[in-house]
Amino acid sequence: MTNCEVSIRSDFFISALFVENMITTYLSESLKINDIVNSKFLGNNKGALTFDQKIEFLLESDKFSVIDNSKLSVFREIYKEFSNNKNAESIEYCFTSSDCNDDFLLILYPQNESISREEKLTNACYQLIDETSQLISNFTKKPEIKLRRRSIFTSILSKVTPILTLLFIK
Repeated sequence: MTNCEVSIRSDFFISALFVENMITTYLSESLKINDIVNSKFLGNNKGALTFDQKIEFLLESDKFSVIDNSKLSVFREIYKEFSNNKNAESIEYCFTSSDCNDDFLLILYPQNESISREEKLTNACYQLIDETSQLISNFTKKPEIKLRRRSIFTSILSKVTPILTLLFIK
């Protein structure tokens, strides 16, 4: 797996943590739960709400359009796929759901036809991260956390790394 593929997966997980934190904080303030960590409902224990359940809460809130609900749902599903397929050879192989989340992602965020499917999926994932963070931030009225965009240098470096490693092998 290339550095870019590892990077998008780690960025996705980091984003999911921030999204979950914003939802948890929103719920704790709404329900007046002062001790989030020890809360049976929101805390770090076996009976607390899961990431999936917190996203489901948002989906049932009627605060989002059909398209925004789809984005949140796909974000949740991709999170599951990345978690369940952590040993996959590539980003493309992470998408194993019968829901075709990868195809939906590429419909939602069309990409230049001249780039590989892996690159298209990576770019679309970053766009989904940005839009999901913005949606949750607007809903919870909490500041959005922006991840740094993958630079062009990183993209180019990932493509030439195999060639460069051959140059340094004796």
